[in-house]
Amino acid sequence: MRILVIDDYLNVEMALRGILDGHTVTGVRDPVALPRMLAHEEPFEAAVVDLRYVQSAATGLTALATLRELSPDTGTIISTTDEEENRLLYLLAAFQFFDPKALLAKRADAFVTRAVVEAVGRGDPSPSPDADPFRRAAAMRPALLDQLVHNRTELGIWQELARFDKRLQIASAAHVHPRTLDAFTAAKGAAIDVVAAHFPRPARGPEQADAAAEPTAGPAAGPAAGAAGARGANLIRVIHFARTHEQFFADQEVAGLLEASWRSR
Repeated sequence: MRILVIDDYLNVEMALRGILDGHTVTGVRDPVALPRMLAHEEPFEAAVVDLRYVQSAATGLTALATLRELSPDTGTIISTTDEEENRLLYLLAAFQFFDPKALLAKRADAFVTRAVVEAVGRGDPSPSPDADPFRRAAAMRPALLDQLVHNRTELGIWQELARFDKRLQIASAAHVHPRTLDAFTAAKGAAIDVVAAHFPRPARGPEQADAAAEPTAGPAAGPAAGAAGARGANLIRVIHFARTHEQFFADQEVAGLLEASWRSR
């Protein structure tokens, strides 16, 4: 079996060569180099694809798109590090737009790694359930990623939330009315709850958002104060989420995939 490893760390490829003894393992460090490699190599049965690359602006989404175009019979396996929370939305995008055959944690032991790669290479279902939550998220209606960012205006708001921390400042930068921003933060607060329920992590309260975020109202003095307090709490939550996933919301490749999906509705 011929297996392609797309990862910027050579030691990952070397480790997989040891684990996959008896198979041919070939590596490439950057998704941008993938078309040239595929033009000069025999077909691969499986490809292990890292999501993020330190020395390249390209991501695993680039690799998945290239493989779909140039090597559609290659079974794709996403390889990622569980601890890196900022990869969550990239994984949602990968499963929504490219439907990889498996998700393989880099912490997985040699037995699991070999079993997953060999199953995908044979065209069999992966024995690991790690991809299941992401497939369910992509199958939601609307898909979980679409609940988070539904159009270009919303993408722009997410980008400005990562840059600024005051309500009027964010609204002005995103070219929306403050009340539009309020509606956005309320809706996205609910979507963030869905993400948290679908992908549970150790408790991380909104107080961990940037200390400079707009403060919530003081003790409620009536309905207006209570509404302002709720608005401020929503704003803090979405600012924290925007900053955690800042690279995703600013990624032009992601924007292209999202815009193509919006046009196809």
